[in-house]
Amino acid sequence: MTRTLRRGAAALTLAFIGLTAAPATAAPADGETPPRIETVIDLSGSMNETDAGGQSRLAAAKTAVGRLLDGTPDGTAMGLRVYGSSYAGEAMGPGCKDTRLLAPVGPMGIAAKTSAKARVQALKAVGMTPIGRSLQAAAADLGNTGPRRIILVSDGEDTCAPPSPCQVARELQGAGVDLVVDTVGLKVGAATKRELTCIAKATKGTYVDAGDADELADRLDQSVKRALTPYAQSGTKTRGGKDCPSAPVLTPGQYLDRFGYGQSRWYKVRLHPGQAVRFSGSVIPAAEWDTPTSVRTQISLPGQPGIWETETAVEDRWSNVMSSGVQSDRLKWDEIPAGAASTDVCAEILNSVKTSQAEPVEVAVGITGQAVKSDGSRDTRVNAPSAEDGQPTTAQTADSDRGVATEETTAAASLLDRPVTLGLSALATFGLILVIRSAVTRNRRRGA
Repeated sequence: MTRTLRRGAAALTLAFIGLTAAPATAAPADGETPPRIETVIDLSGSMNETDAGGQSRLAAAKTAVGRLLDGTPDGTAMGLRVYGSSYAGEAMGPGCKDTRLLAPVGPMGIAAKTSAKARVQALKAVGMTPIGRSLQAAAADLGNTGPRRIILVSDGEDTCAPPSPCQVARELQGAGVDLVVDTVGLKVGAATKRELTCIAKATKGTYVDAGDADELADRLDQSVKRALTPYAQSGTKTRGGKDCPSAPVLTPGQYLDRFGYGQSRWYKVRLHPGQAVRFSGSVIPAAEWDTPTSVRTQISLPGQPGIWETETAVEDRWSNVMSSGVQSDRLKWDEIPAGAASTDVCAEILNSVKTSQAEPVEVAVGITGQAVKSDGSRDTRVNAPSAEDGQPTTAQTADSDRGVATEETTAAASLLDRPVTLGLSALATFGLILVIRSAVTRNRRRGA
């Protein structure tokens, strides 16, 4: 018999949302290869237009790139390429070959950043817009191994096709190259936006708009942070129900579901008296998402009126995963059906991360506390939970991306667990302290 838990719920929530902006030494998380990044900047003649917050688009780009370099962790493998900076004539031949590597891809230390910023400040915008050729060249700059990312900034469409930039992006993706292209449109029209969006979608990157130097700097910063804080989804595949009666019963561990914006999925966890449940949901958006956005989780305990829920809102576009979670009080004997030894707790995840497609959703379940008999003594007939008072244990989970089993710490996996794993990965990458930045968490109790 399925019941709803009552009051309960000391709600816990933590979102993987921000890092301090101070420079640090970039290092990969354990077992991960750090990405190589190249920023490609448009220097076509239209970049001289003065409509980017009272200054020229070129000036806005120079300011943004300078801020990007200053904020990039030391040691990050990054390069700079520009197009349209050398040939000011009308001939398509030389104009469409006008793409050059300004700073080769390599560890960015103080000297390399200083040199790159000086070169950027000396640039002029004079030429055409060979985006397709520049993407091909940037992919070659980044080499043939490991994760790579191109950040493309443009204020207009390609004027040199063929090759079509969108077709170049599809060919790179089709060749199995581990390459993502993020695109930023600086004061662009509808046609340019469509082209830049096509490039990003073809490589599973994101497209964003920018209107001035501040917005452009933020967009570049977000793309770099996304590249340096990768998140690999994992868990045993499951499919939540449309309501509690149709929900699958989950044992402690980590699971992987998939559903879209505005949809919710239900799950059940079987508890014995003396035990409490920890439950969290993490949406992992691959597509561009609108801000602000949120993820809500809720659980209900038997015999208690109302539902407790936690909702975490995220405003930073660079977040690779958005999480929210709750924890219940320990179940009491008078809260289960008469004659029963356990009861099923209902849990729900609402995905309010607005994207154009269904996204992976990690579901983490943990049980804490020891089952007890009606007289309060320990019930040794019930196996010990996967975690006691928040201490994780090791469990086998299926890695849905690689199709192999991996050892993962999955136990009490509320937001106090899974996003901490994320935080450790991010700390290894940046050497910084995780902070909560631009998130609003609301804990609510709805009446029965």
